[in-house]
Amino acid sequence: MEKISCAQGGLALCQLSGGKFTNLQIQKILYFANMLHIGKMGQPLIRNKFLAWKYGPVVRELYERLKEYEIVSEDAFSDIISIMDKGTKKPIEEKYTNAVEVIVDAYNRWSRFSAYKLVKISHWEEGAWYKTKRQGKDEISDVLILSEFNARYEQQ
Repeated sequence: MEKISCAQGGLALCQLSGGKFTNLQIQKILYFANMLHIGKMGQPLIRNKFLAWKYGPVVRELYERLKEYEIVSEDAFSDIISIMDKGTKKPIEEKYTNAVEVIVDAYNRWSRFSAYKLVKISHWEEGAWYKTKRQGKDEISDVLILSEFNARYEQQ
């Protein structure tokens, strides 16, 4: 399983949404995709680390790339090679199968929520963001993200 960059994940979400997400929505849904991947596959989806910022988990590199956009278009990723065929929503190479599947899963679970609602969801007291903030740390650990996955999905 190959980890992907935050920009590859952001591009996939932009392609799935048809360019209708804000930076905040992309950050949160990508965080949830990373959490699903850690929970199901035992390792992060994203190479970059998520930080505990005011409005929830954020990858700094992705924030810097998208901060000028009110609504993020695919133009924000013009230098990025996609992991997914836009038309079929299938991976462009077999090595991206797990990544595309988990991003589509996260998209299906979380895309209907507003940025505000996604922030509230990511601020859950049993979640990794909340625990990281409470510990006074910046970087959200994979151990805490796995703990969040287990807490969220044991309830279902």
